[in-house]
Amino acid sequence: MRTPHDDLTFRLTPWADLTKDDLYAALQLRDVVFVVGQKITAEPEIDGRDPECAHALAYRGDTLVGTARLFMEADPVVIGRVAVRTDLQRGDYGTWMMRQIQQAIGEQAATLHAQAHLEGWYASLGWRRVGPVFYEAEIPHVTMHLNSDA
Repeated sequence: MRTPHDDLTFRLTPWADLTKDDLYAALQLRDVVFVVGQKITAEPEIDGRDPECAHALAYRGDTLVGTARLFMEADPVVIGRVAVRTDLQRGDYGTWMMRQIQQAIGEQAATLHAQAHLEGWYASLGWRRVGPVFYEAEIPHVTMHLNSDA
């Protein structure tokens, strides 16, 4: 029986192994979601830290539909820049991608800064809010943890 996501593939790729096409697609998707869609200026989006990360890439055929970056050497693992194509948001692509990311990190503790309006969605995936609302790029966020007692 086919599921809606049978045509998706997922890779967690270190910076050094990203192809130019993968990098371009990830940065373009983040630009469309964050800079164009959410009006975040490009300065905080392109922060020079991508080379420190592994990059989650979710493809449907040749089209990148979701991306995130993971600071795998951090303890806990830090997940950020989670982005799904605007026209596919609310279509479970983000849920599918986050489950793939969570499977890839296994039992390692992880943290992320979630946009506050997405707190319930992350909680449905097992994440737990820690601390008060704060602002990042002028958008309310909350810190969330996974696989952590902290």
